[in-house]
Amino acid sequence: MSVVDLVLRGRTAAESLMLDTCTVHRPGELVTDGDGNVTPSLTLLYTGPCKIQQTLAQSSNPEAGGHQYTVQDTRWDTPVAAGVFAVDDVVTVTEAILDPQLTGRVFRVTEPFHKTGATAQRTRVEEVVA
Repeated sequence: MSVVDLVLRGRTAAESLMLDTCTVHRPGELVTDGDGNVTPSLTLLYTGPCKIQQTLAQSSNPEAGGHQYTVQDTRWDTPVAAGVFAVDDVVTVTEAILDPQLTGRVFRVTEPFHKTGATAQRTRVEEVVA
């Protein structure tokens, strides 16, 4: 069996674990609605299967501007062919069958993923808390 065949089999296996569904938008130019609210325009990049996973069991607690934050290392997996994602793209989990607490959570891409022979895109994200 060739390396290409092995990678393709690995992709099938990785995608079988992507039980959640998400949408990804790229923020664009600012727009003002009829009420005077200013928000970025959003371009839809992807809708499809994904997986959210914390990669470390512990968090860090950096301090900035007199406020202490909790930061958890989180990874967002999508099929390799899902698209090209960039820093600040917005990921919304639209359905999470095995963990309903994930549904509706919003994440921001912090580090794009690139790898020869990847079986999935394993992108670093951080949760956006309003």
